[in-house]
Amino acid sequence: MLYTLLRLIYKIGLQVFFRKFEVRNRHLIPKQGPLLVVSNHPNTFMDPIVTASLLEQPVFFIAKSTVFGGKVQNWMLRKMHLIPINRREDNPDQAISNDEAFAASFEALKQKKTILIFPEGNSFNQRRLRKLKTGTARIALGVEAENMHTLGLKILPVGLNYAAPTRFRSNVFVNIGEPINVADYAVLFQEHAQDAVLALTNEMKEQMEKLIIHTPTDEEDELAKQVEELYKAQIAATAPATAPPHEHDFILTKAIVKSINYFSQAAPARVAALKQNINVYMLQLKRLRLQDAILGKGHDAIIRHSVINLLYLVLGFPVYVFGLLHNYLPYIIPSKVARAATKEEEWYAPIMLTTGIFTFPLFYALEVWLVAKFLAPGAPWLLLYLLSLPLSGFFTLAYWNGVLQTQEHWLLLRLFFKRQDIVNDLREQRKAIIAELEQARQEYLQKN
Repeated sequence: MLYTLLRLIYKIGLQVFFRKFEVRNRHLIPKQGPLLVVSNHPNTFMDPIVTASLLEQPVFFIAKSTVFGGKVQNWMLRKMHLIPINRREDNPDQAISNDEAFAASFEALKQKKTILIFPEGNSFNQRRLRKLKTGTARIALGVEAENMHTLGLKILPVGLNYAAPTRFRSNVFVNIGEPINVADYAVLFQEHAQDAVLALTNEMKEQMEKLIIHTPTDEEDELAKQVEELYKAQIAATAPATAPPHEHDFILTKAIVKSINYFSQAAPARVAALKQNINVYMLQLKRLRLQDAILGKGHDAIIRHSVINLLYLVLGFPVYVFGLLHNYLPYIIPSKVARAATKEEEWYAPIMLTTGIFTFPLFYALEVWLVAKFLAPGAPWLLLYLLSLPLSGFFTLAYWNGVLQTQEHWLLLRLFFKRQDIVNDLREQRKAIIAELEQARQEYLQKN
């Protein structure tokens, strides 16, 4: 009952928290167990919420034993379908035994239930898959062996790709992979159990790396993000025509990362020079408080957009004030709570989501009660007022983004009229960088 209630609340919360929640290959998700779901782990508690929301059946979670404590806490966590597992890094001085966790997992899978595991073991806010632990494979192969390899257990690989893991109203792209049939490893497991464990772990790794943006190092990831900002719009038309629009961004980013990895090995000096040029260009933009997307527009387009945005800001100002007055406190409290609770950015999003699930309904209920008590409108007007609260909140966010964009337009226009030489120099730098990227893309396509 507790799990069902929380699942419903969080599913609604996810639709509010993320601007876009997109899923690729949803049809590959089995509708019943026995099933092991394995996923990368970039965003702490947000990851199980996002992943479990996609499955129709109840999901059990493998969680580190340190989240368990007193009797009441343990009872509550078990009602939420958490199974504790001991990790060596949590108790380095103690002998580690996970017999109970394995037994609980075996029993759940024998009952054809679904378990979610993050085989990396820890959560890291990075666009890469870290080394997988072998526990998942040992559970899968062990329970199949206990059932004479007839259980029908499958492993479903999932890739979580967050555009901005810690930001409200950002995007998330969930990539579902082909289920792995554990029984395919039965013969190898009977002959060489450890080899089977390693082989199955390696297949999970290979599948999961295909489902996410995987950058080998922080340096390559930073360069990939810069190239995305500068060049992705230029190559948008090259995305496969057969791919749905919501997959284009992932496909293009994946191609950028793959090409950077290729040139890092084939022509490291060339990559280093490109990185230096991009860093110089980006640093100048930062000092001038400009974005590349603005600089890429023509002079006439900037003036036209500035006029349109200004008109939008003037006409929308009353709605903005209404939305700000009614939504500022429930919006800002989750952010303040997250930053007060932890310094680890990986925890910001789930804390904000959980806090917001309470703050927004409470404040909306209070505001509706105050209006009903002191203004006493009719029921239709009161319902209309209630609907206006979240709608005006979304408008306020969009309006503020419009303010920032208009500010950038005016900064560039002022710079253009006062220091046209700086603008021209920046545009020449941008043109040269894009030309180099285009040349590299053509060379890469010819050789691959």
